[in-house]
Amino acid sequence: MESMTIRYNPTNAFVNAVISLIRQTKAIKIIDDTAAEYVPNEETLEAIDDIKNGRVYHAGSTEDLFEQILG
Repeated sequence: MESMTIRYNPTNAFVNAVISLIRQTKAIKIIDDTAAEYVPNEETLEAIDDIKNGRVYHAGSTEDLFEQILG
């Protein structure tokens, strides 16, 4: 059986309505894992560290962005 994880905002009324409809579908099993914590991988941790320490690129426009990327 395939599985899919969908994280959603439980305070959003529309999302709750959709989840309610999904719960009524017997072929779909929803596991409430609100207690599960997300553990970022090493690459994500490095990116977070770069952002916190100001090691980021700023682009004022898409042209500027591509100039920074392509040199």
